[in-house]
Amino acid sequence: MGAFRKSQDLFCRKLGSFLKYFLSYYFLFISTNCITPVLVMPVIVRSIQAGLKEGFLWASISTLGLLITTIIDSSYLEIDIMVTGIIWLLAWLLGKMSDTETQIREELQNLAYLDGLTGIYNHRSFHSILDEQLLRAKIENKSLALLMLDVDYFKYYNDAYGHQKGDEVLRTIAKLIEENTKHIGFCARYGGEEFSVIIPDCNKECGLEIGELIRQAVEKTDFKGANILPKGRLTVSVGVVCFPESADSKEQLIQKADEAMYKAKYTSKNKVELYYSVLDEMSHSLQDKEKDLLNSLRTLLMVVNAKDRYTYGHSERVMHYASQIGTRLALWEWEIQELTVGALLHDIGKIEISREVLNKPGKLTPEEWEAVKQHPMWGADMIRPISSLGGAVDIVLYHHENFDGSGYPNALKGEEIPLGARILRVVDSFDAMTTNRPYKDALSMKQALEELNKYKGIHYDPEVVEVFTRYIIDTGIIAEKALN
Repeated sequence: MGAFRKSQDLFCRKLGSFLKYFLSYYFLFISTNCITPVLVMPVIVRSIQAGLKEGFLWASISTLGLLITTIIDSSYLEIDIMVTGIIWLLAWLLGKMSDTETQIREELQNLAYLDGLTGIYNHRSFHSILDEQLLRAKIENKSLALLMLDVDYFKYYNDAYGHQKGDEVLRTIAKLIEENTKHIGFCARYGGEEFSVIIPDCNKECGLEIGELIRQAVEKTDFKGANILPKGRLTVSVGVVCFPESADSKEQLIQKADEAMYKAKYTSKNKVELYYSVLDEMSHSLQDKEKDLLNSLRTLLMVVNAKDRYTYGHSERVMHYASQIGTRLALWEWEIQELTVGALLHDIGKIEISREVLNKPGKLTPEEWEAVKQHPMWGADMIRPISSLGGAVDIVLYHHENFDGSGYPNALKGEEIPLGARILRVVDSFDAMTTNRPYKDALSMKQALEELNKYKGIHYDPEVVEVFTRYIIDTGIIAEKALN
């Protein structure tokens, strides 16, 4: 706003000096021709109020008036000619100054509400618009969809080609989002390589459809140099959440859209993901006291995710793998639900472990390793008070037991280990092996499957390994011939 005040001061100084010069002549005209004020004042007023175009319009009208008075009485011809010149000079000067001030004001407003790089709404505007549209949705009893988008492998691209090329990518993606949401929603740059879209009167089907349109538009765009990226193209991951189905406040909408986006990003990338939480699903059947405990678990899970973002993506992927294997093993629906909850919460005990130990690049000390080995017991203790999660307790507690009895915490072996924990042991290890960590580089999918098969019957249940291997092949994650 400092620049705006400076422009106002400059405008006022120039206007003041001009009026001081003009008024000395103006009173001369008033004393000799009473029609002069009537003709000049509208030009001054309209030029200041509406700018150059309006000023010239009134200057034309005033000139016509002077022409008529001259025809009637030509005794003031010289003064009328001078007044005409002054009128047009006034219209030009004051109108130009007014237009300049308007332009400066608009530019400052754009700086306040638009993102300087992409030209779409900025983070501040996003919050203002979401507040307004959410209030309107509540009053009119309508739905609202919020989409959060993140550019996949953007840091990789930025590091390879530099920030200028990265900025070009962000501008192009912003334009694509704007083109696909024109007249139906509001798009904003949320921050960095993240974008958001607010769509009033839009349910989950509508949100998924628009998210898919944006995803496809980005995927089909030929970004220069994208061939170096892991999938050879620049893509986006999209999270979708809807009011009132999944959230009833602005904070919940943003948090859950962010969770859906990260689930899409960490499970496969280049995907549109509708928000869904097994914890939300279970909370509907809980008593108030258990709901409070579940909300506490949710909060603890968020803290763990904040300490180690890998944990969030890992838990989501493991949950996905586990539910797929449970289905292939023909588990009951309630068993799959317990398995899903156990997979999501299996690392919650890491809340007790420091960030430094979780992200330590080197070998852990014996004391640090002993602390890490406690996290299954800590996690089981945390969820045990919620009776409806009882089936998930043993899954969390025993997910580091080995099939030959060499695991922890109780050295169980074979079928002494609950089936859910045996499934989790396989999918947990697979995802850990195929993900970069501070202390090791990721293995390829092929190498990870070879490790699982190498240690089946030792660390892993042979049947679960066989089913998981077939799942990986059937879903096209890896070709069968690559394993031969």
